[in-house]
Amino acid sequence: MKLMILAATTIALLMFGVSPAFAGTSCGDGDGDTIDDCEDNCSDDANPAQDDTDGDDCGNICDTDYSQSGSGGFADFAAFAAGFGSMDLNLDHTEPVSGPAGFGDFAAFAGNFGATTGPSGTTTGTTACP
Repeated sequence: MKLMILAATTIALLMFGVSPAFAGTSCGDGDGDTIDDCEDNCSDDANPAQDDTDGDDCGNICDTDYSQSGSGGFADFAAFAAGFGSMDLNLDHTEPVSGPAGFGDFAAFAGNFGATTGPSGTTTGTTACP
């Protein structure tokens, strides 16, 4: 009987567009960008546009890991150096993303060199971007 009630409640919530996992909960908005930290793809840096040009669930504003290794390192520096001045939007760390990759983007990259990317509330079960 309890299982039937639980199933009926879940179906009702889904029909009205409410996710049972997040029903009535909030993670807050630590960076003040109006995006709940549970859904924010860069929860430490304000990025209301949620730009993520490489589609890895980590917002461009805090994603200096172009090789998807987990942190920005020498391979990522080589990619940035090769793309400096280009319209490669993955190298753009401002919002809205518009290119070209310039000195401001390099400052963001250098500030995160060797660091784990993120954190992102959109990467389930982790605090860093994949």
